[in-house]
Amino acid sequence: MQIQRWLSGVIFLSLLPFFFSSSAFAAPTQKPADVRIIVDISGSMKKTDPQNLRVPAVNLLVELLPADAQSGVWTFGQYVNMLVPLGTADNDWRAAAKKEAASINSVGLYTNLTGALEKAAWQIEENSPYQQSIILLTDGKIDMPPVAGQSVNAQERTRLFADILPAYR
Repeated sequence: MQIQRWLSGVIFLSLLPFFFSSSAFAAPTQKPADVRIIVDISGSMKKTDPQNLRVPAVNLLVELLPADAQSGVWTFGQYVNMLVPLGTADNDWRAAAKKEAASINSVGLYTNLTGALEKAAWQIEENSPYQQSIILLTDGKIDMPPVAGQSVNAQERTRLFADILPAYR
């Protein structure tokens, strides 16, 4: 129950910019939104999100996207998949996103959080005509397969904080 409240809080805080950007009080010169939704489908999510609330969360996010937004949905376990291609959030895109969201589960063997953030940054530009946002639904664990018998999790955490997150900033 506590996890559900935590997830609800994270989702609510993630959505606050949408409430303000799509309100009637928004400035007419405001950039349209570019929202990248990244969803963890690793096995650890069975424990973290046993009711698979990621599916209704993605559906809610899809509905709340402003009409002029572009968005895409990526899932990740060991591998990163573009579940819904980056596109204009029109009715067809929303229907496709909801259909694909139904396939979100917790079957991934590993958790490639760094790779997911790296791939979702595709076509993100510093001087973009969009207001760019990332919404990450995860338990935050990095769990990569060992390479030559060596754990690479510490290296991936370092890469996340040293390379990937600064690039988003």
